[in-house]
Amino acid sequence: APDAEPSPETPSAITLGVIPKSTSGEFWETVEKGANAGAAAAGVEMRWEGTVTETEFAEQNKIIENMINLGVDGIALAPLNRKAQAKMVTQAVDAGIPVVVFDSAVDGEAHTSFVATDNKKGGSVGADYMLSMLDGKGKIMVLRFVQGTGSTEARAEGFIETATAGGLEIVDDPYPDLGTIEGSKKVAADTLEGYVTDGKLELDGIFACNLVATLGMASALDDLRKGGIEVDVKFVGFDTSKKLVQGVQDGSIHGLVAQDPQKMGKLAVEVLTKVVAGEPVDKMIDTGVSLVTKAALADDAALRALVGLE
Repeated sequence: APDAEPSPETPSAITLGVIPKSTSGEFWETVEKGANAGAAAAGVEMRWEGTVTETEFAEQNKIIENMINLGVDGIALAPLNRKAQAKMVTQAVDAGIPVVVFDSAVDGEAHTSFVATDNKKGGSVGADYMLSMLDGKGKIMVLRFVQGTGSTEARAEGFIETATAGGLEIVDDPYPDLGTIEGSKKVAADTLEGYVTDGKLELDGIFACNLVATLGMASALDDLRKGGIEVDVKFVGFDTSKKLVQGVQDGSIHGLVAQDPQKMGKLAVEVLTKVVAGEPVDKMIDTGVSLVTKAALADDAALRALVGLE
C-alpha cells in the first residue's frame, strides 16, 4: 500500500544520483555493477544516468541539472571535462547537494572527495614497463583521448614524463576528435601511416591512454599487419576488456595498465553515502592500478579475477 511504513533500515530512503562518463562500453558497465553493489550494501536508492558517448559535455550538464531539480541527496559524478562540468558541480553544492567526483578530475574545490585511479601514476607504470622492454631506447607514439579529459591527460603526462626521463623519444601524441573506437582508430591509422617506410612500421613503442584508444590502436595495428606491413612494436594500453586481455595472451599487446572499475563504482557510492550522513571522508581516495602482462596473468590469480578470467 502507498502509505506503508518505510522499512526500518532506511527510515528515510536516501537517493543518490550517479553520473558516469557514458552508459556504453565494458568499463562503465563494470563501474555500474560496483555502484549497484555499493548502493545495495549501504541501503540507498541509486539513479544511474549518463550520456551515450564521452563527448557530450552539454548533455552531461543537463543530467546534473536534472538531478539537482529532482532533489537527490548526493551526486557522484565522473566529469567528461575538467572545465565544462566545474560550474554545475558548484551549482549542485550551492543547492545543498554534496558531490563526490570519481574516475576523472574536475576543476575547483566544490566537491567533497575524489575517488579515482592515480592516473598520472598509471601512465608512469606503463612507461616503466615500456622502458624495461626497450632498454631505454626508441621512438614512441602516444595515442591520447578527447582533449580536456582529466583522467587521460594525466595518464599521457605520467607516461611522457617517465618515458622521456628514461631516454625514450616521443615522436607523436595525437588526440582523436571523437570519443569512439572508430574515432581513435582513424587518428591511429592516419598517424601510423606516416611512420611506415619500405613496408615496415618505424616505431619502437606505442602507448594508448584508455579503453577506447587502446581498442582503436589495436585495430589499426591489425589492419597494418593484414596489409603486409611488418609491425614489430611494443604496445602498452590502458584498461582491460575481453578483447584486450586476449591480445595480451596472444602477444599482440605487451601490457595493459588496469584500473579496478568495479571497486571505483562501489567506493564512489559508499563515500557519497558517508558524506550525506555527515561522516568525514578523505579528499582523495586512490583505487589502485595493476600491470597486466602475459607472465603476470599466468602467476597471479587476483589479477586474473580482476580482468575477468577464470
